[in-house]
Amino acid sequence: MDPSGSNGHSTPSAGGNATVAGAHAHLTEAQHATLQFLYYVNLLRARWILIVSLTIGIGLAYGLYTKFLTVKWYRAQAIVTPVAPEASLSMGTGAAGDMVDGLGGGIASILEGGGADTVTLAERYTAIMNSYAFTTDLVSKYHLEHNIVGARSPNAPTVTKWSMHTMITDRFSTEYDYKSGNLTLYFLDPSPVEAQRVLGYYLDSLRDKLRNEEVQAGASAAASLEEEVRKSSDALLQTQLYELMARQIQREKIAEVQSDFAFKVVEPPVVPDNYFSPKARHNATLASSITLVLVCTWILASDFIRRAKEQFAAVNQEPTAPSADDQPPRPDDSEEVHPRFVRNLRPKG
Repeated sequence: MDPSGSNGHSTPSAGGNATVAGAHAHLTEAQHATLQFLYYVNLLRARWILIVSLTIGIGLAYGLYTKFLTVKWYRAQAIVTPVAPEASLSMGTGAAGDMVDGLGGGIASILEGGGADTVTLAERYTAIMNSYAFTTDLVSKYHLEHNIVGARSPNAPTVTKWSMHTMITDRFSTEYDYKSGNLTLYFLDPSPVEAQRVLGYYLDSLRDKLRNEEVQAGASAAASLEEEVRKSSDALLQTQLYELMARQIQREKIAEVQSDFAFKVVEPPVVPDNYFSPKARHNATLASSITLVLVCTWILASDFIRRAKEQFAAVNQEPTAPSADDQPPRPDDSEEVHPRFVRNLRPKG
């Protein structure tokens, strides 16, 4: 089924002759493989009009379809810098912190939870915004069901909370810049106005959640300290506990009113003028590449099947002794595969 036999040596067959066999008998395996390669190159070159027309036509058609007929998605983006609650509240609680050094300072550091770098904070904020509870609360609070799901027919299946969570998290993504320490948030939507609005909801909901956690933690710490004051009879320890309790109450009040609590907004939600996806040029290139591979594969496979059928039919026929003058040499078994190459392979002298 290959152009010149299966082992690198031609044998007389239907359409071949003794001259061709002698010309190919001295070919090495590498030369035989090169001859096969040239045969397939010539086969594809003979169909170049079909290959080029289909590749360019399908690629161009899919690119135009992507550009003019598909839904365009706009991506809103916002840049924030995570700030540890201890750092954001340090200005309001610094004086009280200086008064509780030593034993009190150690207790304060435990109550405050220690410091955290921006990488850890960014990972925590990202995990919160991708969580099931956060997204379902966001959809319920701002009534985003219609925005996420769109118009639905009465017979459409019911959308569950989990499916809603999956759809909204597929549109939301984050990217952390290790050099600047900034966290960039993205949200996709067919409407640029809606994409910008929903991303603003993400920022507001994240800040409210972190603020509520800080307020609850401060209130719980103050209540625990107050209980310890009632139990303790040491005046010095009571003084230190009162200072800590005052600091926790102060942290709680500042967290309630601080506008840039937990993170600072470097760039508010904004949407570029150009849509984010789909990319017409990328899709056209991808469609052209796939078409080229499929067309070439179809041509080679068709030729392989044709030659296989011919050899199978020749095997089933009764053996005859064809003369070299009866039939011309087959293109795939003679110098017509690549005349110059075969002539160069002949022994000289």
